[in-house]
Amino acid sequence: MIEEKDSFNIFAKVLFAVLGFVVGFIAIRLFFITVKIDSSVMEPTLTVNDYVWFYKTKKVDSGSIVLYKSPLSGKLVSRVIARSGETVEIINKVLYINGIKSAPEWAVKKSDTRIFPSRFVNRDNMNTITVPFGHVFVMNDNWDSPNDSRLFGVIAVDDIVGKYLFKISLKK
Repeated sequence: MIEEKDSFNIFAKVLFAVLGFVVGFIAIRLFFITVKIDSSVMEPTLTVNDYVWFYKTKKVDSGSIVLYKSPLSGKLVSRVIARSGETVEIINKVLYINGIKSAPEWAVKKSDTRIFPSRFVNRDNMNTITVPFGHVFVMNDNWDSPNDSRLFGVIAVDDIVGKYLFKISLKK
């Protein structure tokens, strides 16, 4: 009789472990997205080969790192710089939000000393724009790489896939 009770306990433990694994796997797939960073556009914050976890949400604040559907090239990772109703302007590589010089709380990379006029590219100089309702303005932490709202304009909040949760760095 004792042997049957022990084998039942082992079966129950295995069953609960398997069920826990399956439920956990489903929860992860429903609420989280993992992305491998394959470019330097978010350096120094996120580097090539980092694995970044995002949780699915459309609620983001200025400063949030987001995964979003780019109008030009699939899904991208950038940082929200301005939200609906705010203005954004860039003058000689200086960012202004609502007319006030912005000093980001996070590290940015600006290693290219050249300054391009806005008639060529909006990387270093950009006329003032007002972010429309239901949209955000995103920029990369590597400001020398303008593959963000400076190139393709504001992003609809509906195109945001998730918000940064954490990263795992694998150095090569």
